[in-house]
Amino acid sequence: MTAFLISAAFGVIRQILFNARFGIGEEAAALYAALRLAETVSTLIAGGALTNALVPYVLIAMRQHSSAVSTLISRLLTIVMTVAVPFTLVFGITAPALLRWLIAPGLDPATQALATLLTRILIAEIVLQVAYGVLSAVLIARGQFFLPALGIALRNTVIILTLLWPQASIVTTAIGSLGDSVIQLLLLVPGLLHHRLRLRPAWRLRDPLVRGTLRLAIPGAISGTINYSNAIVDTAIASLGAQAAGLGAMHNALLLGHLPQRLCGTAIGQAAYPYLAAAAIARDRSLFKQRWLWATGAAIMLATLSGLALAFGGRWLIQILFERGAFDSAAGDLTFAILLIFAIGLPVYVMVEVTGRALIALGDARTPLVANLAQLASRITVAIPLWPTVGVLAVPIATVISSIVEAVILGGMVLIRLRIPAVWQGVANEAQVVAWQDRDEQSGLAEKPKIAS
Repeated sequence: MTAFLISAAFGVIRQILFNARFGIGEEAAALYAALRLAETVSTLIAGGALTNALVPYVLIAMRQHSSAVSTLISRLLTIVMTVAVPFTLVFGITAPALLRWLIAPGLDPATQALATLLTRILIAEIVLQVAYGVLSAVLIARGQFFLPALGIALRNTVIILTLLWPQASIVTTAIGSLGDSVIQLLLLVPGLLHHRLRLRPAWRLRDPLVRGTLRLAIPGAISGTINYSNAIVDTAIASLGAQAAGLGAMHNALLLGHLPQRLCGTAIGQAAYPYLAAAAIARDRSLFKQRWLWATGAAIMLATLSGLALAFGGRWLIQILFERGAFDSAAGDLTFAILLIFAIGLPVYVMVEVTGRALIALGDARTPLVANLAQLASRITVAIPLWPTVGVLAVPIATVISSIVEAVILGGMVLIRLRIPAVWQGVANEAQVVAWQDRDEQSGLAEKPKIAS
C-alpha cells in the first residue's frame, strides 16, 4: 500500500514536469501513442499474469530438492524469452503500421514518425517486464514483498530525473521510462542472490511445473488484456454522450477512484496470494477458506471506508486539486457525479481482485477469463442503452453493474470448490506428479505409466 501511494505521488510529479515541458503538443501526443502501444503489448505478454501463474509452482518446487526453484525459473525464463525476443523484434518492425492504422491514425506523418522512433525505444520494456514477471515470483512466493514493492514505489524516478535535465527532449524522456523498468528489474537482484538462484539456459517443455505455469499464464494474459480494454470501451462509450466535457471528467474521476482500488484490492490481493496458494497446495480447504475470507473481508472493509471518504470529501478534493482555469465548478460537479457512482462499487472491485487470485491459486485461470468476458459484455450491454438518457454517467453505472456480475461468478466458483471435494483440485495435482517424478529420477527408475494417479 505504501508503495502504491509513493508511486501515485511520483506519478503526479512526473505529469506536472512533463506538462510544463511538452504541454499537449505533437511531441506529447507521439509519446502517449508510443506508451499506449508498448503498454498494450506488455499487458498481453506479461501484465502480472506471468507472476501470478508462477507463484504456486515456485511453492511446489520449494518442497522438492534445493535446486528445484533454480531449475524451474531457468526453464521457464528460457521458454518465455525465446518467444518474447523475436516477438519484440517483429513488433518494432511493424510499429509504423500499427500506429497508423490502430493506435493513432489521426497523427500527421511527422508525428507518426516520431511515435515510431519512441515505440522502438520503449518496446525493450516488453523483454524487461517478462523477465521481471518471472524473477519477482521467486520473492513473492516466499512472502517477501519489500524489493518488488520498492520497484513499484520508484517506478517514475528515472523519468523525473530526465525531465529535470535542462537539455531534456522527448527521446530522453522515453529512455527515462525504459530506465525505470531496468531499475525495477535490478532491484530484485539482492533478493535473488540471497536465495542463491542460479540461472542457466535450459529447455524442458514437458516439465509439469513449466506446463502448469503456462496453462495458468495464457488465460491470465488474455484476462489482463480484457481488463485493459475496458478503458478503451469506456472511452468509446463516453464519447457517444451529449456532454462535451464527459471524457475529461471521467479521466479525472478515475484518477481519484483507482487509487483506493489499488490500495485496498491489488495490494491486499497480491499480499494474500502466496498464502492462498500454499493452503491450496497443502490441500487444506479450511485454511484456504479462512485466508480467503480474511483477505476479502479486510479488502471490502477498507474499500467501504474509502468509498465513504470519497462520497463525503470527494467534491472538496476535486475543488482543491482540479478547479482552476478552464476547469470550472460545472466540470467539478460532473467529475464528482462520476466519482460518486464509481465509489459505490469499490467493495465489489476489491472482492474481484482478491477472489480472482484465489481461483488462480487453485489452478483455475479459466473462470477468471470467463468472468472477465461476462463483465465486458455486460458493461457494453448496460452502457449503450443508458447513454442517451444519462450521458457519460452511463460509464460508471455500467462499471458497477458489470463488476457485480464478475464478482458473483468468481465468488460462486470459489464456494463451489470449497464445498465439493471433487472439484478441489489444481496446482496440488502437479505437486503430487513432481513428487513421483522426483523419486523416480533419484532412484533411476523409468517413468511410471500411472504417474498422474
